[in-house]
Amino acid sequence: MRNPNSTVISNKPFPLKRYYILYAGIGGIVFYGMLFSFFIHAERNALHQQHISHLVEKGSAFYRDVYQDVLGKNHTNFETIQSEDVKLKLRNKMEELIHTDFNFAKVKVFNREGVILYDHEDVANEGDLYDDIQGEGFQLALQGESFSKQEEDSEGRRFIEVYIPAFEKEGSVAGVMEIYEDVTRFESMVFEALKEALVIPTLIFLLFNVMLFVIVLKADKVITMNTCLLIKVREHMEKYLSRSTTEAIYSSVTEEKELFKGEMKDIVIFFSDVRGFTSYSEHERPEVVVENLNKLFELQADIIHQYDGVIDKFVGDEIMAMFPKNASQGAVQAGLEIQQAIKDSQEVNFDVGVGVHYGEALLGSIGTHDRRDYTVIGNIVNTGARFCGAAKGGEVIISDVVYQQLDEVTQQRFMLSEPLKLKGKNEVIVTYVGNETADS
Repeated sequence: MRNPNSTVISNKPFPLKRYYILYAGIGGIVFYGMLFSFFIHAERNALHQQHISHLVEKGSAFYRDVYQDVLGKNHTNFETIQSEDVKLKLRNKMEELIHTDFNFAKVKVFNREGVILYDHEDVANEGDLYDDIQGEGFQLALQGESFSKQEEDSEGRRFIEVYIPAFEKEGSVAGVMEIYEDVTRFESMVFEALKEALVIPTLIFLLFNVMLFVIVLKADKVITMNTCLLIKVREHMEKYLSRSTTEAIYSSVTEEKELFKGEMKDIVIFFSDVRGFTSYSEHERPEVVVENLNKLFELQADIIHQYDGVIDKFVGDEIMAMFPKNASQGAVQAGLEIQQAIKDSQEVNFDVGVGVHYGEALLGSIGTHDRRDYTVIGNIVNTGARFCGAAKGGEVIISDVVYQQLDEVTQQRFMLSEPLKLKGKNEVIVTYVGNETADS
């Protein structure tokens, strides 16, 4: 009798290889790719910040040289410069520094009002008002803070643009410098450096995964082999043990339950027994007896399982089976169909009697420490066996409690029989008898 809450025993080995490919293989590659991208992005940003800091320092050094050689000597600054001669000296000094020492791509110099004092690319713009005077970079530089951003021209070259404040000696801002530096080559160098830095970790990662996959393949092979072996063992065990026994063993191992702990349950008990078997076996060869008996058992077992019954044991020529507590209809129907199937069979020449009873019994373990049997015991079991013993070949004897649980159609196939007086019991039990052709 299958417990509806019992754990389903899987006949498939654990798919270790598939899980590894899915989670460790594909998942590992995705994770490493994300980690790789994050590392490149973080390292690239860090190098860019260093480069920008270096560029700001270069711009400040550029301004110091200009101030020292031109502005300081002429006692002027970006705010107060008026002389055309000083402006020319300022332009020439900046041109010299840009081409010899600093190698800036573009330079513009403004006073605080945004007037262009120097334009490296176009002299004609000098004296004009800067068109982005309200821009974030210019305004931050006026407040004494540096500002940087990255740009890309139509030819794909990358630039870093910085706005640098030009400080007076007393610390006030006298003007702003806008400096561009070509970082296209720097970007390529950063990317190549990062690629080289990640080659060895990537090779180690791939080698580790290959080695791990080989181990997983071997483990998967062992798991599959052992699982198949255990399945075969279990299949053979189920031929000699009842399904309830194998399920109890499985639950005790997987759920750490007490093995074969007894519990009271309402069940339907079913017995069938061959009539005249002793006489038959005395006049027939043992191998023929076993062959024919197995055919009879096979016929009965198929029908019992069809109605959700569980065969508890085979005892000689007798079958003991159990049905769930609400399965009186199925147990009786199984008994009637067994009688009809035996009658219709060309291979089975036995007559059997069937007894069915219902009530509470103890389902648990009986035996010694070394050898135990998982079975059901109780008064209903003994009574059910007596019903079977009282049944003639082709008959099904049921108790009154079972009869009351049948539908009307099935009840019409049974008739009230002589009350049974069972040995060792004072009570007289009301029973009903039916067979494959019985009707009202």
